[in-house]
Amino acid sequence: MFNKDGIPFFIIMIPFLCIIFCAFFISSYYMKVSEQNFQDDVKILIQTYPKKEINTKLIEEVIKDKRLVYEKNKADFLYFIKVVTLCVLLFMALFTFLMTSIVKDIVNKYMSKVENEQNKLKNLNETLSTKVAFGIEEGKRKDKAILEQSKMAKVGSMISMIAHQWRQPLSELSGVLMELETATRFKKVDEKHILNSIDRSNDMIEFMSNTIDDFRNFYKPDKKKEYFNISDACKKAINLVDATLHNLSIALIFDIKKDKKIFGYPTEYSQVILNLISNAKDILVEKQIKDPKIYITITSRGMQSIVTIRDNAGGIDEENLDLIFDPYYSTKDSSKGTGLGLYISKLIIEKNMGGELSVQNDNEGAVFKVIVLG
Repeated sequence: MFNKDGIPFFIIMIPFLCIIFCAFFISSYYMKVSEQNFQDDVKILIQTYPKKEINTKLIEEVIKDKRLVYEKNKADFLYFIKVVTLCVLLFMALFTFLMTSIVKDIVNKYMSKVENEQNKLKNLNETLSTKVAFGIEEGKRKDKAILEQSKMAKVGSMISMIAHQWRQPLSELSGVLMELETATRFKKVDEKHILNSIDRSNDMIEFMSNTIDDFRNFYKPDKKKEYFNISDACKKAINLVDATLHNLSIALIFDIKKDKKIFGYPTEYSQVILNLISNAKDILVEKQIKDPKIYITITSRGMQSIVTIRDNAGGIDEENLDLIFDPYYSTKDSSKGTGLGLYISKLIIEKNMGGELSVQNDNEGAVFKVIVLG
């Protein structure tokens, strides 16, 4: 009944139907008053009378009467044509006015709709820059918070590992001082004993000083890429956490099947390895695994260097596998983790070094795989 613009269908069809009807009616009427039709009637009239009985004068009078009727019909037809034409013109004028009004209303409606949409776009454009600026600032604040929390987490981790590294030399220093005290009390101290104790103490102090340097250099960011061996970067991380693992009775199995030299940031790479080892250590302690073990395997495949770090802690819950690298997501207690370690590790490997960091479970526990192109 209505088309998509809201104009009634019958309003569009009425003028066409009227024109067709008038044309058909006028054509039919014209055929009756045409000269050809008059001549045909005359022929039929003549053929009606037998030739012997034809009265010429009578026929002429009949034809004259018919001619008068024909002329009258023709005049009536012309008058009818004028009336019909005038009616059609008036109807078309009214129809045109009606259609103009309808189209005008439709145009006004669409213009109003377009104007409303333009106003909405204008308002959106006016507020968009503010929203974008706010979003950028919010992102910067979030990134800053992530970095600050990451730094605090690193500091806490560093202090904990330094404490483990210093525990043994401090115990040995304590033992040296106790020996000197005992020897002094029993008057058995001599110059050789004193010098030997000083040498041993200096060795312990130098070890502790080197430990501080190692940690300070380890957390210093790399300024530029360089070539380094995967095994060296892994050993650097292992040296920092080895005392802690020994103190917790966690066995570390380090297997170098095929070493490879790669181009990247060695300190950042070591930080990733250290973070993965620390996570494995934490989960082994949390679950109180008997005979806890961490396996580190270095191999390569074509241009790829692959480091696999796995443990025997039973693996990660399936529902957590897809979330493990998300920022602030952690399965640990809030006092033991910020949820940023794996997120930052993934950024270092994938964004800074163009590699891949992934995780899956095997029969014994979680398996982290670090893949970097050589």
